[in-house]
Amino acid sequence: MNSKDIILQFIRSHDWDGMDRMLRGLSNMEFRRMEQAVRVSVLPSLSNDLYWESLLHLIIFKRAAFISGITSCGHLINDGTLAFDNNSVEALYEHLKNTNPDSLTKMANMLLPLMKDEKQITEMFEAFHIDNDITRLAVLLKVDSPLSYYLIFKTLKMVDDRLVARKCCLSIMKRNTDMAFNAVSLIKTFWALDDLPARFSLNIPEYELNHIERNYSNFEHILNGKRPKI
Repeated sequence: MNSKDIILQFIRSHDWDGMDRMLRGLSNMEFRRMEQAVRVSVLPSLSNDLYWESLLHLIIFKRAAFISGITSCGHLINDGTLAFDNNSVEALYEHLKNTNPDSLTKMANMLLPLMKDEKQITEMFEAFHIDNDITRLAVLLKVDSPLSYYLIFKTLKMVDDRLVARKCCLSIMKRNTDMAFNAVSLIKTFWALDDLPARFSLNIPEYELNHIERNYSNFEHILNGKRPKI
């Protein structure tokens, strides 16, 4: 019986004590093979509730080995079944809050690049209790995507601080990509940041600023250098 089948027996029967005993009995090499099987084959095969329940008990067993399993939910994201509103997610939050709170932000950093829409990201932040706008910005700034820039823009509106907006722009500019500079152009124009040390090819007339607030589709449209959808 291979590693995947062995651990799936425990997971499907919710035998977490048996799973712990099995994992403790593995050699270092066997444990590495099991960790890889869990991440690559086991977690990506589970339904939402069983995925979170399994990840909870795996992280309780050995956080450092299994925390990267948070990235094994791509199948749930893609088919629209990823959900954070269950007891295992709350139990995972409570466990990490009490044992290693930095892991909550680490998981958000790993999960964010996989997210497909604003709702998923907002629910993730709420589930991991990442409520501080500055902390959310720090997570969002790690991802170079239209969706991330849209949420940076929305979060900056909540913060409403030109100095914070300027710091975000300076951070984004370090990527030196067309999308990054276009995102900075939007933020720069909205907050009238005229002292940024760069020149920008995307110029947005002030009367068009209200269109980037309407929805993500319009924001992405303008981010790509197109005129807003009226």
